[in-house]
Order: sequence, then C-alpha cells, then structure tokens
Amino acid sequence: MGSLSFKTNQDYYCLGLWLADNYWRSGSVGLSSTNPILLERFRQFLRKVCPTRPIKEYVYYPEEGKKRKLISRNIFVNCRPLTREFMEYKHIKELLIPLRYLPAYFAGRIDGDGHVDRKYRTGIRIVYSDREDASRDLRLLKKLNNNPASLYFYKAANTWVLYFRKEFLRKIQPKIAKFALKLRNL
Repeated sequence: MGSLSFKTNQDYYCLGLWLADNYWRSGSVGLSSTNPILLERFRQFLRKVCPTRPIKEYVYYPEEGKKRKLISRNIFVNCRPLTREFMEYKHIKELLIPLRYLPAYFAGRIDGDGHVDRKYRTGIRIVYSDREDASRDLRLLKKLNNNPASLYFYKAANTWVLYFRKEFLRKIQPKIAKFALKLRNL
C-alpha cells in the first residue's frame, strides 16, 4: 500500500508536478503528460511510495481533426489510500512545505503548468484553473519574499496566472533551476 511522506527535494518536486498535471480516477492516482522525462521522474516517485503496486500506462495518440497534437500518456497506480492522500493535498487550504523545499516544489509546478519566456528571458508564469490553488501558491512564494509575484485573472480563458517578478526571479531562479526541466539551458 502507498503512503505519502515528503522528505526530499524530489518528493516535493513530484508534489508540485502532480498538483499541476494530476491524473486521478476513483482509486487511481498518477500523472498526465506529453513529456517522457517528467513521466519517468514521476514513475520513480510512484515506485518509491507504492512499491507493491504495478504502474499502469495509457497512451493517447493524436487524431485527425482533434485538438490533441502530441502523444499524451497517463501513468498511474491503483491504490485508493494513496489516491485519498493525494486528493487531500489538492484540496488543503495551506500546504505546509519547509522553506528549503519550496524551490523544488515550484520547479514541479513550473514543469507541469508553467511557461518560461526563453526568447526574452523575462519571466516565468504558472497557469491555474482555480483561484484557491493560485492563491495558495502565492502565499507559499511570500514565505521566500515579500513581493514575489503578481496574480491575474483572465476572464475569457477562465484562468489565474501567477507571474514571477523579475527581482524575485533573479534571486530564486538558480535554486529552482536545479530541479526544473523547463529552466535548463537558459
């Protein structure tokens, strides 16, 4: 049976990644992504927290006339207790993450739902589907800096976007880059 106990940077990275690109159905929990490197990182995490359960995978191929342009995969384990534990993190109002693990957590969020402006190297943004999730992450960022980011709502897209401020980004980027795939080679 699986049990969540976050003790390492990799654990908190995977929590951030799962909160960004989660896959869950009744008694199954895992990750949905088009990136094989992220899927493999999460697969290793699932092996650690649920070693006795087989990791399953669904593959979705692009179809003519459909929105999907890339091959997408869901990797998951069937484990109701683990699913319940993950879902608690999804709905909890305040995440209690030690300061030293916040860069790894945000690296996971950035790799999952973030965008890095590579052309002008001016910023990082993370997109959220609900305000509570975005506000919770903004509160976590404020543990690192008084004015780390701006939060905007885009009505037409019905999304919340957290924009990292340049001064804060200069300070935190080297710490996040140790873990974030999207920040490599900038």
